[in-house]
Amino acid sequence: MSGTFWVQVLEPGHPSRVVTVTDEIDVGRDCDGLLLDDPTVSRRHCKLDPTAVGLVVEDLASANGTYVGGTPIDGPVVLGVGDEIRLGETRLVVHQAHATEQEHAGATGDEVVLGEGQRVSEEARRLGAAANASRPRSR
Repeated sequence: MSGTFWVQVLEPGHPSRVVTVTDEIDVGRDCDGLLLDDPTVSRRHCKLDPTAVGLVVEDLASANGTYVGGTPIDGPVVLGVGDEIRLGETRLVVHQAHATEQEHAGATGDEVVLGEGQRVSEEARRLGAAANASRPRSR
């Protein structure tokens, strides 16, 4: 399950944002990776590592712990698409990017079927439309 992963970042008091994870990154209030504006998150709270088996999360001895699906973790955990990581008051939702085939160019997502019969989720289409709307238009 190697590939590009992205996480939807849901911070209290901030609009949702999407971050692409292609290399190992730290997550926290004061780190060289994904910065969060949440006082309940440690400076270096956890790390995300895209591996051949999936996106892996590991707590970095944070003060308030890292939770996956509401359960605290005590070692590396392989995440699945749709899994939710909670760090303090912030939530990260895991998604995986899928390459589209040439014949699907211009498809709306209703026609595209991902591996094992999963359809593109309504949330993924909404996020894609929002990202396209926020891009500057060339004149």
